[in-house]
Parts: sequence; structure tokens; C-alpha cells
Amino acid sequence: MKRLVILSGAGMSAESGIRTFRDMNGLWEEYDVMEVASIEAWHRNPELLLRFYNDRRKQMINSHPNKGHLLLAELEKLFDVQIITQNVDDLHERAGSTHVLHLHGELTKARSTQYPTLIYHLDDPEMKMGDLCEKGTQLRPHIVWFGEEVPEMDKAIKLTKSADIMCVIGTSLNVYPAAGLVNYAPAGIPVFLIDPNPPDHLSRNIQVIAEKAGSGVEILSQKLRDAF
Repeated sequence: MKRLVILSGAGMSAESGIRTFRDMNGLWEEYDVMEVASIEAWHRNPELLLRFYNDRRKQMINSHPNKGHLLLAELEKLFDVQIITQNVDDLHERAGSTHVLHLHGELTKARSTQYPTLIYHLDDPEMKMGDLCEKGTQLRPHIVWFGEEVPEMDKAIKLTKSADIMCVIGTSLNVYPAAGLVNYAPAGIPVFLIDPNPPDHLSRNIQVIAEKAGSGVEILSQKLRDAF
């Protein structure tokens, strides 16, 4: 069974109603990124960040996997599908995908501010000051913020190097280090990009499907079924 590695970004979940930061009327219009997505912001105003991610978590709970998510899960019948996602929602999992690596963390989890290996699943969508880990330190969203390392990057590189086919969905390929993953795909394998607004210049030979995630994954699925 051939290994299909997917790199998904914000455009993957946009059709589920989860607003992206960079799209018109996206979250960047309301918030300065460094005020809600940096480690400095947490030290400066943790209450604001807790409220911000509580709102994101509630939005996620009220959203549902879209056609693109569901079709990727269906492809597990034919391929060894490994998803590397920049998204912090759980829509891939709720659609039925069984191998999902979250590069930037997960809204469904919290972790200790002092002991980063202490990670907890959240049963309550509301995180508050005073929520403590088992060692007595404040819990924070399990999110990788600007100014922090991406701990799952080595796993993502290893997965990408093992790909027989790769597809990038709904990401601008401008956010590093994730954007550099495509350069680790083995030479000569088919690489696809699904995005309605693909970049003008791509670093390697990539087959572009200029569609939103749902219709784009449908086209991809048919191409893969025909070719493999």
C-alpha cells in the first residue's frame, strides 16, 4: 500500500466554518498576532489568551468535518494516509482519519506551563486561571506559539521523507518551518497542491489543483484512483 502524506493548513477547515487568520475578514483583522499567538503574550496577559482559545475551542465544537476531511478519511481504504496538519482543530480525526500529526498543537488539550510533557485532554471547553496540572502549575493551551519550537517537526520530516505521494492542502506555503516540509519529499514522487490561490513560484515540480479543499480533494481522489 502506497504512503500518501498530506500536509494540511487553514484552508482545509475553512469550509467547515473555522475562520482562518490570513483570509479577508479573518482573525488577523481583529487581533494582532503577537497578542494572541506568542509566548510573550502569554506571559503578558494569560487571561486574554485563555479567552481567545476558549472561543476558538467553542467554534471548533460547533463545526463539522467538510467533504475534504471525509474524502481523505475514505482514502485510507486505498492508501497508507498520513496527515500532517498545521491546524489545531480535531476535524481530521472526527472525519475518521486515523493517523494525524498536529504540528502546532491541539485545541482539545492543555499542558502544564512548567512541565511541557504533562498534557491533558480537555473535557470542559473553558480553561481558566487557577486550572492546575498535577504538580500544581497553571495549565495553558496545548498550542505552539510564535517564539516556541515545533516539537513534532522531526516526526513530520521523517513522514515526508517516507512518502510515495504527497499533497499539500489549504496552506500558503509561507509559514515556516512547516512550509519547508515539501522539500523533504523524495525526488520524483507525485506532489500535488490544492489551493484556490496557489503561490506564483513553487520550489519544485508540483501539480496544482486550484480549488478549495472539498472539491480539490475530490479531484485528487479521482486522480489517485486512476493512477494507482
